[in-house]
Amino acid sequence: MIGNDVVDLSDPESSRAACHLRFDQRVFAPEEIRSLSTDHLDSRRRWILWSAKEAAYKAARRESARVVFSPARFVVDLDRSLCGSVRYGNRHWPLRIRIYGGCVHAVVSEEESFEGTLSGVCRLTAAGLCDPSEGVRRFAISSIGAQLGVATSEMRIEKVDRIPQLILGDTKTPLALSLSHHGSYAGFACRDPRIEIVNRIPQRIAVETGAPASLSFSRNASYPSIAYRPHAQRGCLH
Repeated sequence: MIGNDVVDLSDPESSRAACHLRFDQRVFAPEEIRSLSTDHLDSRRRWILWSAKEAAYKAARRESARVVFSPARFVVDLDRSLCGSVRYGNRHWPLRIRIYGGCVHAVVSEEESFEGTLSGVCRLTAAGLCDPSEGVRRFAISSIGAQLGVATSEMRIEKVDRIPQLILGDTKTPLALSLSHHGSYAGFACRDPRIEIVNRIPQRIAVETGAPASLSFSRNASYPSIAYRPHAQRGCLH
């Protein structure tokens, strides 16, 4: 399973003035409220916790369409390095937070090592993408295609029961995909469940400040397990 969420820290919805006690009591568990009252990153931490909850909800909904987003039931445990987990009942998801310029990006995955997970964030205006829904799809497709060596013209994203599905040619891929956008930013995360454990060498692709995109990729082999075969039948996977 995979889930991600992005929060634009410069958006009016994310300002300190937009927060109030009733919001905190409705959204956060008691231990989370205590951490908000003592953390020096109080305002930013609020949205770190929120994005983690949203990401975990998306992962949970992939497992069951009956899951309802009740934020206080998704409890975030986060250390100073911005790694940790999200708990929902008896379920736990490993969590990673990245802060890119003016946004927070949360990703949850099945594996604590985040092996086989590709994630990224872009600023829509800097990338020339105006419509958020279309922009996040284009960004995800171009990022996944570049990493896996797949022609973007062969790829599209469709939603099935509100869950995004990556299509290659005429075939649904096994990639688990999550999309998000807020304010001026879009983010995505995807994971290939078929990757076998070979080694654990996480890779991060960083860009200069002000560039439109930041990518983070962790995989456990020297090649991706999904690739387009130029000489094979259109849309084949291996």
